[in-house]
Amino acid sequence: LMTDRITLAFVAEFSRGKTELINALFFSETGVRLLPSSPGRTTMCPTELFYDADGGSYIRLLDIDSRLEDLSFDALKEQQDRWVNIDLDCESPAQMQAAFKELLAIRHVSKDEAIKLGLFNQEEYEKYPSDNPDGYEIPRWRHALISFPHPLFRNGLTILDTPGLNALGSEPELTLSMLPSAQAIVFVIAADTGVTKSDMGIWCDHIAKTSKQGRSVVLNKIDTLWDDILSDDNAYQLAIKDQLASAAKTLGISPDVIFPVSAR
Repeated sequence: LMTDRITLAFVAEFSRGKTELINALFFSETGVRLLPSSPGRTTMCPTELFYDADGGSYIRLLDIDSRLEDLSFDALKEQQDRWVNIDLDCESPAQMQAAFKELLAIRHVSKDEAIKLGLFNQEEYEKYPSDNPDGYEIPRWRHALISFPHPLFRNGLTILDTPGLNALGSEPELTLSMLPSAQAIVFVIAADTGVTKSDMGIWCDHIAKTSKQGRSVVLNKIDTLWDDILSDDNAYQLAIKDQLASAAKTLGISPDVIFPVSAR
């Protein structure tokens, strides 16, 4: 029982407030946004959050170059010397926030190197052309392991924060192979966009195939509805109810498993 763990995977399209939601749920007591969630940037690599009682508080990062090796991810996990370790000072929110920013690190490589790593995206390359031969942008890290002494993590909860769809292309086999191992999946949609075509793509391809007992939906950013209707509380509650009904119908699930929240 002491080693039993439950993994909860958070999945969303880009800019649905998924990382902000995880910050609100697990890091709000620190007073800062630990997981970086600034506008225009997104989680670049799959990130596991848990607590390692033996190892203490840390961030461990696996270099993207490990993709070139014929080693399974599980094998790489066992080789601690392959991971860059950053100790976390849980008494210093500023130190932790600075350390967490490393999750957004990128590298600029040539087109050939990106192809070699299996990270080249022709559509993105054409969309953002560059005269710099080493101007193609890829994630610096392949995976992140974060040990943090949150009470729920101490009790065996593991959170898997997956990249947004726009970053899924960097290594979908790694991200998506982890979803079946999760006991539950939380799919995050946003009230300001509703269920979009790309949301439906993720839902149908990667989530609807899982056990119905193991999935739920969060309707995030309900604060944007308040802005739209100019502080009429009755209209606000009705707008949320309409959004829940619409999302439930589109996704083919009960409104009871959709939770309206504002990560703010």
